[in-house]
Amino acid sequence: IVGYVSDLFGGRRATVIGVFMTCLIVFLSVFAVSSETLHPVALLVMLCIMGILVGGPNNIITSAVAADLASHPSVRGSNKSLGTVTGLINGTGAITASVGLLAVGPLQDAFGWGSVWIFLIFCTAVGTMLMAPKIYEELFPKAEEKGTEMESTNV
Repeated sequence: IVGYVSDLFGGRRATVIGVFMTCLIVFLSVFAVSSETLHPVALLVMLCIMGILVGGPNNIITSAVAADLASHPSVRGSNKSLGTVTGLINGTGAITASVGLLAVGPLQDAFGWGSVWIFLIFCTAVGTMLMAPKIYEELFPKAEEKGTEMESTNV
């Protein structure tokens, strides 16, 4: 799904991540307000959609970043270096996710499930803001980059 959406956005991966994460914030907000009153079928549908909204950016970050790094001069031709960088990206994501999960139990015990959804909204918003410079760069390329893009599309 994320590959199809990325194609619709002209291969602008950071922009796709920003859109997916913004949609995720909307779904998390609905959960924060009404997760205890929604019908179970609606909850399941929303959870499936949220899984796509989380998994898509994760797949872009882990696979596309590794592919981009493969063409970087410092890594080119060194499978060991590329494997190390890819492992660091995945490992950092896994450690961050596990640390975040440690907060869920105490938050839920102290403030209820609504606080867990608000915590996830906060984490998603921070992640999206960290992507903001790259999203801006993709949406508003510098003049010299526009020329390079036009030349590559004319080939």
